[in-house]
Amino acid sequence: MIVLVIPCYNEEKRLKLSEFNKYANSNLQFLFVDDGSKDNTKKIIEEATRQNPYIHLHAITKNGGKASAVREGFLAVPAKFSLTANDWVGFWDADLATPLSEIEKMLRYGETYGEVDSLWASRIYRLGSHIERSALRHYLGRGFATVIAILLKVKSYDSQCGAKLFKAPLIQKAFQEPFTSNWVFDVEILLRLHDKKIIEYPVTEWRDIPGSKVKVFREMGRGFMDILKIRKRYLED
Repeated sequence: MIVLVIPCYNEEKRLKLSEFNKYANSNLQFLFVDDGSKDNTKKIIEEATRQNPYIHLHAITKNGGKASAVREGFLAVPAKFSLTANDWVGFWDADLATPLSEIEKMLRYGETYGEVDSLWASRIYRLGSHIERSALRHYLGRGFATVIAILLKVKSYDSQCGAKLFKAPLIQKAFQEPFTSNWVFDVEILLRLHDKKIIEYPVTEWRDIPGSKVKVFREMGRGFMDILKIRKRYLED
């Protein structure tokens, strides 16, 4: 079984529930985490849960940000689903910038490495892939990844892509403690799972969806300060 946590905040206009409905079944279920949305996001998801038994809702009253929503979703999963050690739990961006069709390819890719603990989607420009991302975001992302590699000794090419899978037994280790950062919490997960086998999967398709609430330059500055906090927490005595 695969359970995907889908963090949502004011996604009423971008949430393609028809696409989630198409993929939802007993082996692939979705737990939408409404992070205190002020629009009709929660109402739309509630209606979907009535129509499809494989779509679920975990509602948070007060907005706490993506990191908090993802964490709460993961911690809620064991109580809602009967999981085995071979099941996967992941999180996926609600706008489906990474299509759900990538899940099967991601798992097949992971199998080529044998026993894998976690799979992370990565937006790598290469022949055969279709990546629609602005040049500005791409180069800022590369610069940010370089800073992360230097300051945190993290080798990930693209830690910030919002499509990741984890073997179910990793939930507590990766998500039990609150995150230092609301924006680069993915890097904290890597540091928490430093002794696990994590593989990056080069997506075949990814596209920037209009309407993102992330303000790139503001978040880059905030993200840099968060990196320093993360370094102090995990790498400095």
